Amino acid sequence: MGLFSNKYNTPFDNEDMRRVRHVGKPKATHVKATGYMTTRSALFLGYTLISLCMLYSLGNTAVWWPATCAAAVLLFWSVTLRFFIQPKLSALSFILCALFFTAAAEVSYRLGWCSAAAGAMFIPMAIGMMSLSRFKSDDEDKFSVPVFGDEVFKPFLLAVSASTVGFFASGLFEKRYIFTILLAAIAFLIVFSWALSKISGTPRLITSRSLTEFWDIPVADYQEVKRFVFSRAAFSIVMVIIAGMLFALWVIVGGSYARMISVPSAALVQTILSVALLSFSRSGIRKSIFGLRYFVSETAIGAQFLAIFFLAHQERVPAVFTILIAIVLAILTDTMLTGLLSVIRRRLIFVTKSRFLDGLPFYLVLTSLICMIVETCLYSLTGL
Repeated sequence: MGLFSNKYNTPFDNEDMRRVRHVGKPKATHVKATGYMTTRSALFLGYTLISLCMLYSLGNTAVWWPATCAAAVLLFWSVTLRFFIQPKLSALSFILCALFFTAAAEVSYRLGWCSAAAGAMFIPMAIGMMSLSRFKSDDEDKFSVPVFGDEVFKPFLLAVSASTVGFFASGLFEKRYIFTILLAAIAFLIVFSWALSKISGTPRLITSRSLTEFWDIPVADYQEVKRFVFSRAAFSIVMVIIAGMLFALWVIVGGSYARMISVPSAALVQTILSVALLSFSRSGIRKSIFGLRYFVSETAIGAQFLAIFFLAHQERVPAVFTILIAIVLAILTDTMLTGLLSVIRRRLIFVTKSRFLDGLPFYLVLTSLICMIVETCLYSLTGL
């Protein structure tokens, strides 16, 4: 009897009949689910943060202006385009947002509130607003209008708070650079996420679940290398066309008028070219993360990078050598960033990382490092 009175399982017991050892009374514990952002709101947060950090690094810009201008345009978008722009028209949403920001920046420039290049700096935020119109909410089959509170206002408030902290933190250094402001802003997001998780007792992460997953990484083969090379070549062609368009604009129209239409013109031309390339590309190239999946966003940022070079020379047409340098820098930066993200995403599968750094914060750190390299290359260029 003693054998059967002991509350443990012997190796001879049948698996279905084994007696389970009980220690005290069983208790039911409630495990709180981790709080994630939706993918579209996380992208909107990241792009908005990049825009605000770039604006805070500009000279001749009032401290209060970047957040105020961004809030005004975002509010106008929220009560208009947010309700009827569908995913298929997301490129149109980007163009309209670029026009809104250009108009607001031009009026503010005439009032002396901002720099002439401020309109181009808002293009990443316009891409983030396009993301809100492009992507479905996570785990939903049908597209729904982005929720203003959780998917628009809260990410924008976080971006404003983080960029403001980054702006004042970067004041400790000799000069404010984009990468220092961005790194300080990312540190704020990580600390805020950790503190909010401790207070609420539930992990609250400043990222979406899909940005922390790697199931969509294709097998490394020769076809993926070909897709990567093809997409980078297509990016180079678009940059050359945009630079030629801006040069013709500066020669024909003149600096003062070209300044007002350079940003929306670059946005319009690059969108048309990008959509055309996507339409005539093979499905494998178009859908691959190493191919053209984010091509419109890449060319939008590259086009405005070129526009900044022209905006820095309002009184005269930029030298051909300066334009060539801008084209080369845009192509090399795009190749470096996309290649680094492709490699890093594959390597992160085998790495243990903090959940507060995973996803969006990590990608922003990589972006800040690229910004540091680009800014280092621009040190010797006059007018920037």
